[in-house]
Amino acid sequence: MKLTVLVDNNVYIDHYYSGEPALSFYIEDGSKKILFDTGYSDTFYTNAKKLGIDLSMVTEVVFSHGHNDHTGGLPVLETIFKEQKPTIIAHPLTFYPKQACEEEIGSAISLEELSKKYSLQLSKDPVKLSERLTFLGEIPEIVLFEPRKQVGETKLAGKFVPDYVTDDSAIVYEGKNGIYIITGCSHSGIRMCLKTTATNIFASCM
Repeated sequence: MKLTVLVDNNVYIDHYYSGEPALSFYIEDGSKKILFDTGYSDTFYTNAKKLGIDLSMVTEVVFSHGHNDHTGGLPVLETIFKEQKPTIIAHPLTFYPKQACEEEIGSAISLEELSKKYSLQLSKDPVKLSERLTFLGEIPEIVLFEPRKQVGETKLAGKFVPDYVTDDSAIVYEGKNGIYIITGCSHSGIRMCLKTTATNIFASCM
């Protein structure tokens, strides 16, 4: 497995890539080429071109959660994928409207629009991405000492309600030397990601 950071909030001198307070990773595992989050703008795309990465070869686009610093680059996908489009994998609540202090902080493209353009796999259950990579789906609040915190509001059943970011998920990589959690903001908490991994993935192998 190879992971390349396409964008985050850190840049290095003499590298000449752009950064922003956002996140996007390019993950390769065998024949699978996965885009994990799309950052806040088109920066992930411009950096990928500088790195010589052809994003048109991406097989799946996976989202950690629905905040706009992870979904903001969604409109750019239209310029990357002309014909064969990747499957979008995310938690079912990822593309619901979200706001904080009455400002929109959710996806730039609605769930209805996305469903017309892409094949969507919206799942609360774990999704196998490759032999060694798994999207965790919904991460339950298992450990009481790491409670979820409210981040703005999300629109459910026609009205905005407190959002505890239950759409926040992660990818787990099962390597020879152990497991690795690939996460975005980790609103769910690293401990709960690990507990969910142990409960849903390793338990199913026994």
